[in-house]
Amino acid sequence: MALCLPGDEVPLQPGSLPGPGVALDTDSGRAFATTAGVLRTLEDEVRVENLRKRYIPRKGDYIVGIIMSRSADFYKVEIRAPSPAFLPTLAWNGATKRNRPLLEIGMLVYARVEAAHPDLDTELSCVDPDTKKSWNTGEVLLGELKGGLSFEVTLTAAQRLLAIDCFILDRLGKDFSYELCVGQNGRVWLVAPTARETVLLLQAIKRSFGMTNVQIEAMVGKMVEVFS
Repeated sequence: MALCLPGDEVPLQPGSLPGPGVALDTDSGRAFATTAGVLRTLEDEVRVENLRKRYIPRKGDYIVGIIMSRSADFYKVEIRAPSPAFLPTLAWNGATKRNRPLLEIGMLVYARVEAAHPDLDTELSCVDPDTKKSWNTGEVLLGELKGGLSFEVTLTAAQRLLAIDCFILDRLGKDFSYELCVGQNGRVWLVAPTARETVLLLQAIKRSFGMTNVQIEAMVGKMVEVFS
């Protein structure tokens, strides 16, 4: 484990790309840290993780947002960033002026950052390029998140939940049925078959941060006893 400060040079291995907290100097080809934190290598990406909660939008990120307001052309969405983002009302698979989602204030939405610039409003999209199905089939990855509960975690915790080998999620999945959506902006959505299960699973995930795998195993074991 290595600690980095803003401006510190970050070693990039062949095939590795700069991730969150790392920028690339195109002139010199060197990478450097843009924030203070822990240097980590995940698959083919190098990133600097810290405990900040404020999200800085990046193009291509997937986020969980909350609808703040709407107009004829776009929704204003809270994404835990310094300023709200906007989501065009037609930025959905197969959406038209006569056939498009009607979201209310307070609803949750899973979206992709379409454009991010420090001096311009962040633009979101719910268009899933990997499918030709329409938004109203309920089979598109992006869009409204119905029911369930949402909670917020640090950006580092969100990255851990997004990891392929996330122990707490894998362990819960062996004994419980649930759907989970983790935004790279640190907002998480969760739904289970019952309200009680949803609350207990949410609490288990939040408590797992800082626990060892052995402690997580014991915690989940007690949860299984409660429902058996």
